Amino acid sequence: MTQSDDDRPASVHSQLIAGAHLREGWDALATLFSGVLVFGLPAWWLSESVDQVWVLPVGLVVGMGAGIAAVWVRYGVHRP
Repeated sequence: MTQSDDDRPASVHSQLIAGAHLREGWDALATLFSGVLVFGLPAWWLSESVDQVWVLPVGLVVGMGAGIAAVWVRYGVHRP
């Protein structure tokens, strides 16, 4: 029996032409930047309002960690 064209996954060549591999890379990079922004901007505001300079670097590091964790969960290889 053969599969119909609707059930068959797209070929590797058509995926490369469509740029699917490039999109995942840009999505992962955007996720990293989003983590830095989501935690960094409030940390900057808090740092300015309470006049403590250590809050901003901590917020940026936490944001990068959250971004890395989000990329790991979303694009990582999960083994059963």
